[in-house]
Amino acid sequence: MAVAGSWQPPRPCEVYRAEWELCRSVGHVLHHYYVHGKRPDCRQWLRDLTNCREWEESRSAEAQVSLDLRV
Repeated sequence: MAVAGSWQPPRPCEVYRAEWELCRSVGHVLHHYYVHGKRPDCRQWLRDLTNCREWEESRSAEAQVSLDLRV
């Protein structure tokens, strides 16, 4: 059971950073291009990382809502 006021992002920020870096890696870009015919869109991982870091720094309600929508 969750304690009121104890919300935290669904994943640690490090996970978002790792996913963003993987998405931008040469191997992933080549594979995605070969399979789908276009480069992968990594913007959502960057937005999630930015919101996670913003929430960690300021406990921003806007960042919390952005991360909740992603789950």
